Amino acid sequence: MFGITVRQAVVLLLALAGVSSAQPSVDPGAVRLILRARIPVSGAAPRLTLEGQAFQASPDLACFYQRRDSAPAWSDGGVLRPGVEELLAALAAAPDDGLRAEDYRLAALRRLAATVRSRPDADGLAGLDILLSDAFLDFSGDLRSGRVNPATLYRDCALGHDATDLATVLEESLRADRVRATLAGLVPPNPDYELLREALGRYRRLALQPGTQPVPPGPALRQGDRGERVAALRARLIKAAVGDNDLDSGLSTDDADLFDASLAESLRRFQARHGLEEDGVAGGAVLAELNQEAADHIQQIEVNLERWRWLPHDLGQRHVLVNIAAFRLDAVENGRSALQMRVIVGKPYTRTPMFSSAMNAVILNPYWNVPAKIAVNELFPKARKDPSYFQREGFEVLPGSRLRQKPGPKNALGRIKFVFPNRFDVYLHDTSAPLLFGRALRTFSHGCIRIEKPFELAMWVLRDDPRWSADAIRAGIDAGQERTVPLPVKIPVHVAYWTAWVGDDGVLRLGRDVYQRDAQLARLLGGEER
Repeated sequence: MFGITVRQAVVLLLALAGVSSAQPSVDPGAVRLILRARIPVSGAAPRLTLEGQAFQASPDLACFYQRRDSAPAWSDGGVLRPGVEELLAALAAAPDDGLRAEDYRLAALRRLAATVRSRPDADGLAGLDILLSDAFLDFSGDLRSGRVNPATLYRDCALGHDATDLATVLEESLRADRVRATLAGLVPPNPDYELLREALGRYRRLALQPGTQPVPPGPALRQGDRGERVAALRARLIKAAVGDNDLDSGLSTDDADLFDASLAESLRRFQARHGLEEDGVAGGAVLAELNQEAADHIQQIEVNLERWRWLPHDLGQRHVLVNIAAFRLDAVENGRSALQMRVIVGKPYTRTPMFSSAMNAVILNPYWNVPAKIAVNELFPKARKDPSYFQREGFEVLPGSRLRQKPGPKNALGRIKFVFPNRFDVYLHDTSAPLLFGRALRTFSHGCIRIEKPFELAMWVLRDDPRWSADAIRAGIDAGQERTVPLPVKIPVHVAYWTAWVGDDGVLRLGRDVYQRDAQLARLLGGEER
């Protein structure tokens, strides 16, 4: 065959096809020895270095290599496994979840992988192996439970996130050759998270488009006004609607400088999406919100994706979800809201905490056992000024100067209270001041959550108990005596804080940061305070 052997012909054909016939040139045993020397099996996580930058390794790194007896994970005899490129591709997509690829040293890992691939040796393969494993463990932990630990950030936080054995996750993903798919499966399975990811993509695309001028300062704009400021208002609303996935075709008109009915309606929709009074008037608060740039909302969406990662993946087939910043409660069943209502939450200095618990009882006609701080600072001073105050409002003083309010129409808890044990002593309850639900900004409580539709919620949580029909609940309330009704099955309750969320209509809402939490979390996610 042209004077060459069969073996030479095969080598030539493989070379022409772009396939190397070279056998692996690096002994995996040599790589294992180096890994065993570099990763201690006990003690603190080691310090690693990549391109001169030192950093702390993942706490799961030693466990991972100990379980596999220091065998290399990302190469086989000098050849890098396909999982290497899968991991690098997954890290490159980190911004889709509001995370930064550079936090996982993507660019440096790519350069090191290219160097090791072209000139494999035991030392280089071991070093790359460690760094890839560490990147996977770091990134997978951030996707699964969040990059920032909320319990260290907020004293009033006790969210029930899941514990995950990340070393096992890495081992199983490598064994199945599903590195990227495994990482993609670690994000919250809730559809609200995916909708926020889509909104983040829209705003990133929006940020690349030509900008529009902000609405110049001046008097409030209302229907019937005309001028350049109205035209600027219209242009800003069109851009905001694109980002919010709620474009109103009536906004585009040849008479752009006229504040017409279509513009007023679009403005009311904008106000509703941003937690503002829905009056169709472009005053100072509206213009301040409208003049924000896409980059500001990108950051807002990113921090709210992080907040979803703080929650358990399994919220419960039936559960109650309270969004503090949205002043909203959803009774959720099979992933969809079965009942929703407005709520009143704590003032900025008596904030409603974030936590997960399980509702176990409903109390009809509850007594209000007044917390000592409220009794001393607010109620006893009122009684000193007006000796008839306690009797008129239904309060009674118990031994030890404890104060409680009897059931009745003036009771601060209303007629129904929903109990779910938590260290903050917070619960859901009815209210004797329902008019406050009409306000756009509803931060009026001492931390507990007042709900708009207590009777409807009681029917929903008690529906599996045949003894408690709607008529039975009404009769129990009409009896006027306190009565505790245990739930047949406990219902998970999650009280969280989102300033960006997507409603059932698919439209993005960007609410007010009533507790001023977004900026600090954005700095932490951006690495400024890490």
